[in-house]
Amino acid sequence: MGITLVFVGICVAFGVAAAFASSGPLDLPQIPRPLSAKDIKRFTPRKTLFIIGPKADHAACRMQRRLLKPAIALIIREDIKIIELYGDEPARLNGDEMDWLDPSLLRHAMNAEEGFFVIYVDERGRTAFRTEAPMVASDLFARAGVRITRPEAAGLEKSSTLRKLRAA
Repeated sequence: MGITLVFVGICVAFGVAAAFASSGPLDLPQIPRPLSAKDIKRFTPRKTLFIIGPKADHAACRMQRRLLKPAIALIIREDIKIIELYGDEPARLNGDEMDWLDPSLLRHAMNAEEGFFVIYVDERGRTAFRTEAPMVASDLFARAGVRITRPEAAGLEKSSTLRKLRAA
């Protein structure tokens, strides 16, 4: 009787193991990849315009985006980046999501935790301009110290991106 129980126990154990093995692979949670040196070197807040607001459809945020649309050519020509932070949503750099950047940490570092802010960081990495109200693009860049010149007057050739935008 004892040997029979041992064999039955071994058969049950192998049956359970076979059933578990045939159920397929285990679903493990995604392990985030660590930041590489390439990711860290790629991000710098220099020559960046930050638009910070409570949510994307907040009236001041919508108005600031609308006021910046006529200056798209200047923004591209001067190689100015735009980072948008809305609530707890991931930051967006020129429209592309930056899921590795913590928005609350960036808000805290920029001292813009509540409300609406427009902040420009210059080439040296210093805050050149900060306001709590939407502004017209020409006034915003004039106060930030960005020179607004026509490419023909400055002796620069027109960029292919600007030619494509004008043709569209």
